[in-house]
Amino acid sequence: MSDTLLTKTIASTATLKIANIHSLDLFYTPLEERFERITRIARRALHAPVAAISLLNEDKQWFKSAAGWGISELPRDQAICKLTVEANQIVMIGDTLADPRVAKLPIVMAAPRFRAYAGHPLVDEQGACVGTFCVFDLKPREFAPVDRQALIDLAALAQRELMSDQLTNANAALTSKLGMARREALMDPLTHLWNRRGASVLLKAAFASADQRGTPLALALLDLDNFKRINDTRGHQTGDEVLRRVASRLLSTVRGDDAICRLGGDEFLVLMADTDAAIASRVAERIRHAITDTPVPTRDGALTVSVSVGCTIRQPRDTTAVEALLERADQALMESKSAGRNRVRMTS
Repeated sequence: MSDTLLTKTIASTATLKIANIHSLDLFYTPLEERFERITRIARRALHAPVAAISLLNEDKQWFKSAAGWGISELPRDQAICKLTVEANQIVMIGDTLADPRVAKLPIVMAAPRFRAYAGHPLVDEQGACVGTFCVFDLKPREFAPVDRQALIDLAALAQRELMSDQLTNANAALTSKLGMARREALMDPLTHLWNRRGASVLLKAAFASADQRGTPLALALLDLDNFKRINDTRGHQTGDEVLRRVASRLLSTVRGDDAICRLGGDEFLVLMADTDAAIASRVAERIRHAITDTPVPTRDGALTVSVSVGCTIRQPRDTTAVEALLERADQALMESKSAGRNRVRMTS
């Protein structure tokens, strides 16, 4: 099945330092390119429409990455992956309808109607299984030895990322200080980026860090050109799909320490710490080309989408407040639109 029928879960580039996976501090955090990359490769290597990295607690399965499937969580009792976690070993099911353990689950009986599954355990520092690296297929299949080895190899990459220490940045500071419920409230449910409230928290922390370290930071505001026309002519479901895919392109285009937020509608914010005007301009142009140069696939067919971007810089020892800097970036965005759209404008 194509991507247009099983839409990809989106997320931002947040990175964080994991002290103990068993605490499940990754629940309700924006997804990261380092995990998305692995699941994209897994779909190709295992010829599967869906590949995922998930964590489970007592009640829920949370997808840190779910390439090919527009989902963020499931009740634990509806998750095939609970079998992998409980066994703490590889579980492969060639035909879900023939396996009484999973045949009655909603994701088997109803859309997306998964018919095959392979899962590898992910463990914490004490060896307790807390999640899975897994693939799903829409048709029954026999998993060959080469498939099993690919699952083992890719799961090892996912495990390494889960256990690795990451550079501290604004995203890490935010996720480390907030409980799961608060993180959930700061996430955009459509794109799984930080929402407007999350952006406010990130910006305040980033400004404080920049003042303390004496470093510049950059903001880029962007929105899609004539996006209302897509909603009006194609419907909001297609519009939502465009937003998810644009967010995905943002994720794969910006730098690892940049933070992405959806402020609402078709407006996004990119926060770039320790960044001068030259670097910010290059990142903004890269974003514009990533969104504009290739049509966006949707269930209604590929759509050409363009984006206007406004950037501004807060130099070291600059006392400009958050609201004022956002106003400067918004002014640059308006200049981009007034100049004909589909371009980047920088202001200082």
